[in-house]
Amino acid sequence: MKHVIVAIALIMGVTVSAHAQTAPKKEKAKKETVKMKEHVCTSACKDGSHVYAHGEKGHTCGEECKKKM
Repeated sequence: MKHVIVAIALIMGVTVSAHAQTAPKKEKAKKETVKMKEHVCTSACKDGSHVYAHGEKGHTCGEECKKKM
């Protein structure tokens, strides 16, 4: 009887460890591809310092920009 219980425990252990080692499928992050426009200076651009709007070449999204989206 002990051999049967030990055999069942070993089979369950192998089965559980085999399932635990399979890597879960990862979803690919969807990147938004936004066609960037050329920068157009506005009243915010002063003395050679440019303020880039969302979607313009040279713009990097910050916290404030992400809040608006």
